[in-house]
Amino acid sequence: MEGLTKRQSGTTWDMVCNWVNSHSVGTVFKTRDYLYELNDAPVRPWAHNQHYGPDYRLHQYKGYLRRLGFIKNTSYGQWEVLKPIPQWFNLGHAEFLFTYNNNETYNGLTRSEVKELI
Repeated sequence: MEGLTKRQSGTTWDMVCNWVNSHSVGTVFKTRDYLYELNDAPVRPWAHNQHYGPDYRLHQYKGYLRRLGFIKNTSYGQWEVLKPIPQWFNLGHAEFLFTYNNNETYNGLTRSEVKELI
């Protein structure tokens, strides 16, 4: 399918997805380990201003993965991996599912097709 190309490597989203995928399904990880191990993720300059901290984007993406059913918060600061994130699943797919994009399709896939594939 057209929308199933490998996501762009080296992005913060890619680093987060690869980090989560490096843990097997059922593994529990701590937020502090997640943040520590992803501290080299690219951060935009505006993320360091008074309203956002340097970990803002990492927390946002963790929340996205929770909303999408890839991880689950089991207790304060602890997360469980529920299923692997497909290599083709990029940030655009996530935002498309959250309807941040009002188009009918994204990369040739409808919302229902993306949901079926994940």
